[in-house]
Amino acid sequence: MPEKMRVLDMLENGKITAEEAARLLETLGRSRLFDKEQRDNVEEKLRCFAADVNKFARDVGEKVQVMYKNVEPKIKKASQSALEKAAAALDELAQTIHSSLEKSGEEACCEGEGCCSGEDAPREN
Repeated sequence: MPEKMRVLDMLENGKITAEEAARLLETLGRSRLFDKEQRDNVEEKLRCFAADVNKFARDVGEKVQVMYKNVEPKIKKASQSALEKAAAALDELAQTIHSSLEKSGEEACCEGEGCCSGEDAPREN
């Protein structure tokens, strides 16, 4: 049931006064900013806008996938290079520490094969 008819029905059934009905009808009249043609026009524009946004989102998604495919090998290569440089730096640091310990007269001890430049020096307790 349209709102105006509901207001008149409430007035007829004594649920509201004539003054309240007048106020409600006035409020309803002000709330109708668009007629049907204007509403349909706005709805059509909103549908077009939504379609444009969806197309834009699909296009961006496709471009991101292509970009990722192009960048992925470069990222892998850079990661591998960074890992190799980090390993080399750690090896150099280990050698420096080992040399420092030898120079200070202390025996460097590490467990495992290939440690201590291949020397099997006895440990001091």
